[in-house]
Amino acid sequence: MLERPRIEFIHAQMLPWRRIPPGAARPDAEYKFLSRDPADGACSCLIRYPAGWSREGNECSTADEEFYVVEGDLIMDGTRYAADPYAFLPAGWLRHEMRVPHGAVELTFFNRQPDFAPLATLAEAEFARAIPLIDVLHMPWDLTLNDPQLAHLGISRKNLRTDPLTGERTFLSMVLPHSEPPGACGPTEQHPVVEEAYVISGSLVGPQGEMLPGGYFWRPPHIAHGPFGTRWGCVSLIRFLGGAHKNVWSRTDAPFRFDAPYDPILPPEFAHLRDQPWAPAGIY
Repeated sequence: MLERPRIEFIHAQMLPWRRIPPGAARPDAEYKFLSRDPADGACSCLIRYPAGWSREGNECSTADEEFYVVEGDLIMDGTRYAADPYAFLPAGWLRHEMRVPHGAVELTFFNRQPDFAPLATLAEAEFARAIPLIDVLHMPWDLTLNDPQLAHLGISRKNLRTDPLTGERTFLSMVLPHSEPPGACGPTEQHPVVEEAYVISGSLVGPQGEMLPGGYFWRPPHIAHGPFGTRWGCVSLIRFLGGAHKNVWSRTDAPFRFDAPYDPILPPEFAHLRDQPWAPAGIY
């Protein structure tokens, strides 16, 4: 799940949509892999459902499934997921029906190859991990600053999930407009765990350039990054994987500039995207 190469960063708009074939769990929907572990099939992806798509019948996934609907809405077992909903469904979670009346795009994460079967037994401990629905739109922002080194960003959060055993977290992060490190320089940071992020709105500028909506990175542990800033604010969905995260700061400063050129760090399968021009055109 965690042995993926560093991606910092790509825009999802540059990746092709691929149709899910007949016989799969969600035939005729489309997907984009943002990153994938070739060893166990764990992946982060966008899934796009056309208007009128539906599927009926008992079904369980062999993987934990975590998703955030970035566009449109869907209905699962009578529950409507609309206007920024989030869910975490552990492996073995039984679903009976899924409908997408008007079309939808999900940002979806699986912790292993998502094979599907008609029935599975979900242990009580696994059932307790489930988060069937969070109405993220109406959650309050947590304005509590927990690291003074990030004070210049004015970060606020909406915590979506914290695993009580591992400390892994998923949350929305909002950075205020006109945020930059004082004096156009600041320390770099690193974490002992994986950090993964997808920009939903706004933009964020760092050493690799400007991440716009659809910008995605997968950063393995112990990689120094930053400093960061934004002219007009940024909202991202961020995950820390492999344990509880903490910020480890450098003792020296690195420069910051709003006009940093795109200078991505990409694995071989994305190397051809390095020099392709791209202009904002939606969020996926």
